[in-house]
Amino acid sequence: MTGDSRVPDEPANLLYPTHEPSAAEPTVRSDGPTAAGGRAKADRDHAEVVVHGDVKGIVTTGSHTINVIYDGNALVEITSLRDLTPHQPPLLPAAGRSKLFGRDTLVDDVVAQLDGGSSVQLHGKPGVGKKAVAAAVHRELAAQGRRGHVLYPPTGTDEEESLQALYGRLAGAFFGTHFLRAVDETQLRAAMAAADFSGAHVTVVDCGLPQSDLTRLLETFPGCTFLFTSPYATLPDTDAAHLVRPLSRTAAVELLSDEVGLQLGPTGLQKLQFDHVWDKSGGAPQRICQYAQFIKSSDQWERRIRGADEPRDEPDPVDPALLSPRRQAEALAVALSEPARRVLLALATFGTALPAAWIAPVTGYPQDGAAASELHDRRMVKHFDGTYWITEDATAAVHSQEWAPAAATTAAEGLLAALVQQDGPSGPEPDAYLFLAVARALVREEQWALASRFVRIVGPRALTEGHGQLALQLYALGRMAAARGGMAKDVKFYDRAEKLTRDLLDGDKAGTTAAAAVLLAPALGAAAVESGKALGSFGKIVAAVSTKTGAVVAAGAVVVAATTAVVVANSNNMPAGCEPAYAALKAYDTGDKTRTYDELAAKTRALTSKLRAAAAEASKADIRSKLNQHADDLDAKTAADVRENDKRMNVEFPPHPDVIAALAAADGLQNNISTLQAIMAVCPSE
Repeated sequence: MTGDSRVPDEPANLLYPTHEPSAAEPTVRSDGPTAAGGRAKADRDHAEVVVHGDVKGIVTTGSHTINVIYDGNALVEITSLRDLTPHQPPLLPAAGRSKLFGRDTLVDDVVAQLDGGSSVQLHGKPGVGKKAVAAAVHRELAAQGRRGHVLYPPTGTDEEESLQALYGRLAGAFFGTHFLRAVDETQLRAAMAAADFSGAHVTVVDCGLPQSDLTRLLETFPGCTFLFTSPYATLPDTDAAHLVRPLSRTAAVELLSDEVGLQLGPTGLQKLQFDHVWDKSGGAPQRICQYAQFIKSSDQWERRIRGADEPRDEPDPVDPALLSPRRQAEALAVALSEPARRVLLALATFGTALPAAWIAPVTGYPQDGAAASELHDRRMVKHFDGTYWITEDATAAVHSQEWAPAAATTAAEGLLAALVQQDGPSGPEPDAYLFLAVARALVREEQWALASRFVRIVGPRALTEGHGQLALQLYALGRMAAARGGMAKDVKFYDRAEKLTRDLLDGDKAGTTAAAAVLLAPALGAAAVESGKALGSFGKIVAAVSTKTGAVVAAGAVVVAATTAVVVANSNNMPAGCEPAYAALKAYDTGDKTRTYDELAAKTRALTSKLRAAAAEASKADIRSKLNQHADDLDAKTAADVRENDKRMNVEFPPHPDVIAALAAADGLQNNISTLQAIMAVCPSE
């Protein structure tokens, strides 16, 4: 946990402080000797770093280091993953034994293949019970004393996790640290071979990697076995890819009977409209269990339990109008206790899983942590590894009730109080996306002072947990809040924080030439770029290229955006607000006629004004929120671009006007790309 969260106004020697050190702490803590000006050597002979501020500060690094980690004392450069000490994996979790209703043979087959050294994949539609089968497999492996890791999907994103991101999480698990830059595959393979993790097991939940990526992954971890749960069969060994089918009707009857505590016969099933329910559930066990809770929460059932009549094989009839999974979830949500309802609202509002120990800080009520079990009993949340995840049906139920969202101010104050405690909540840490979701909500609610204060604490924490890009998003929100709240010192703080964070994430500059060429080609022409004459002036426009692969990916994305016209919207079935948003983007011309940053700023302000007007026309909340949020982000970026250009021009020999035009065109192109991505995230396209 962090200590005191106050920030000094203008320290004499510290470029980027994040909190005021206590009297018992030096300004810069390091295991190595400390030099003047806040310089410190890491406790490694070859890795010298410069720390600005305290242990949560930013490191300025050279151009060709491999990675940066937080070692519990400071952010530290490493030149190889082999510098790190391997961590023995923990024992696999052993969940309590539960009935699988026809899937015990599948569990036995998977365990046998894993014992034989093969990696296995469970694939099938969402909700069919892949995680339940995996949990049963873990129980059998744990009984053998097997060690390993279970990786659940990161929250806060709708995108499939890339192989590069999974490498970072796996390297963090096996070496006990977080990495701020992309983990190099060659380095990772060498480190894994040297560490010898033979016999370790890894389960990756909700893995959507294609077969080519899974092949590389298995080659990188040759001594480990993997169990993947996936939507499709992509494992190279097709014999080890098992389809998990929805529950059969017979299995669903057994599950429902077990959940309600009755041996349901034909008459009881007919009265419960079972065939209709089974069809609506898609054979998903979670939905069958939710239906059982829906039945048991009915007034008739409660009266029967309290009265002299015991539940029989002939329960009271159920209204067919209430049998869709969402209507069941709505009925269960309305009947929740107030603490459980607050927890459900928090999960739905912030869109991220919550560990049990962090529920009370988010909702503001100490008793709410225990209320999550009520949600689990009602099958409105899933519980994995001490963390609660809201179900899709429960999320829809909350939205349909139009309940007010959980208070962002309460969550922010509660999280700040917990984070500054030396002995804060125990158990799993909250997902860093929670911090971003709360910060966004604070900005939407125009809580400027609290938003700025919140980001100053959680931004460095996101960095130490390896979430560099998320930290950048937090700093952008913090700066926006500070600017709108008239907090000039905080604005200056966030300007420096964002710049230094980008410097930190840059790392290896390999591939910068290719990326710069792509960014500049629309403005300068290919011949000028190929000559290499422009590269010295334009190196700074390439943002956060951490590896050769990253450079190629970034370059490819810009090529596609630069050579493809804006997507033509399908106006035949276009939600309100989408058509004017696409029209605003189409009118946003930042080509050859844009020669200065003042011109770019004027055009961008016109674009954001039109986006806000489009948001006002939108009838769907997600479209309104997305367009308004992007307009805010674009305004903040434009202001930063203008300030950066002012610094560039305020020298004795400013750049040539053609250079400025090229830079402005590059930033305009980036604005086009980000705007198109924002619109397409909520609007259909053709």
